[in-house]
Amino acid sequence: MTSQKDKEYIKRVLEGNTNAFSYFVDTYQDLAFTVAIRILKNREEAEDVVQDAFIKCYHSLRSFKGDSKFSTWLYRIVYHSALDKCRKNDRNVSSIVIEEASYKQLDEVDNALDMLESKERIKVIKDALEKLDTEEQTIITLYYFDDLSIKEIVAIVDISADNVKIKLFRARKKLFKILKNKSELNINL
Repeated sequence: MTSQKDKEYIKRVLEGNTNAFSYFVDTYQDLAFTVAIRILKNREEAEDVVQDAFIKCYHSLRSFKGDSKFSTWLYRIVYHSALDKCRKNDRNVSSIVIEEASYKQLDEVDNALDMLESKERIKVIKDALEKLDTEEQTIITLYYFDDLSIKEIVAIVDISADNVKIKLFRARKKLFKILKNKSELNINL
């Protein structure tokens, strides 16, 4: 599953070319940071977690079997490191309860979002994401923004594919409700 280019750089690093590891940092640091910031919501802590994850990755490279993509393996390290950091900080992420939404209502929100300017739309979506719990934010981000498959997300968050699908479904419904409420506020103003 690992790309040929990743395999080539893994081989170089394992042969002693430590500078070759910079390829992985350059290639995967942005998404690794996205995973960490979604969980920690603090730039400095996310940067620390990503740096530590790359160090762990470097030191554990011999144990990478290639059963999954290298990126999936790395993001799993980042994900679990960020969760550990949250536990150490004793952070409780609140979850909001949101009622069911119909498919017709989803179209209404899409129409309202289409009316917003793109910068404002991005801000509205980011604000709405912040209202989801950490795991839901992570799964939505990995699936929609980072275009990872369910299988890749399963490998990162370490839950079953069915559970990822259920959490993704529920997170979308919550996100819908948040966006629907936001669009109603904008329309009523």
